[in-house]
Amino acid sequence: MGNTGQFNVIGEPFIDIYKQGIISPNDFESAQAQFNTFFDSLRHNNQCQPIFVKDMAYHATPFILDRQIKSAKHTFLIRDPSLSIPSLYRMRGDFHENETGFEGQQVLFDKIHRVTGIKPFIINADQLIQTPAQVVKQYFAYIDHRMPSHALTWESGARDNWKGRESWHVDAINSRGFTDNKRSINREKMPPRVEALIKQNMSYYEYMCEQLLQQEQHLK
Repeated sequence: MGNTGQFNVIGEPFIDIYKQGIISPNDFESAQAQFNTFFDSLRHNNQCQPIFVKDMAYHATPFILDRQIKSAKHTFLIRDPSLSIPSLYRMRGDFHENETGFEGQQVLFDKIHRVTGIKPFIINADQLIQTPAQVVKQYFAYIDHRMPSHALTWESGARDNWKGRESWHVDAINSRGFTDNKRSINREKMPPRVEALIKQNMSYYEYMCEQLLQQEQHLK
């Protein structure tokens, strides 16, 4: 999205607000005020250049208000828990179960649908890798923007807002397009907690897959 030249791309702006308001719940009111202030600034700056925000659903879910939901267009990127949770474990072995993100995705998806009457657009990570031209074209149609011819390739390198978090973006930093970087996963060598969380979150993922299937049938 940054490579298109059409958007001001902001990565995970709500993570620190989430940590303040949820991990330290005594600060929830202050965190809510910060969220509102930042969201208002996004709306203001969006008048100068369209803004694309990428974040984890569970970072925003506790704070986002109905009026804020109505002021934005929402998209969900989903990925199989049997791939994403082992990947998370490799990066942070002591991760909190909320950080898997699946329950937060479903809660926010349903809230957006309830508030707007519209189901947000869903992209499956595997489909994006396998057929990027088709998926990205559908996405740009959904957000009512022209898809530039160079949308599927970019120069390798880090983004400024990844500073201090580069280890989480190694594949993206080294990439020049959509490629399949799946690594072999030996789940037998991982603690039982990982397998339990995969099973626990599969129903949320399957729910989102069902919503995606309905979306695909509607697009035909």
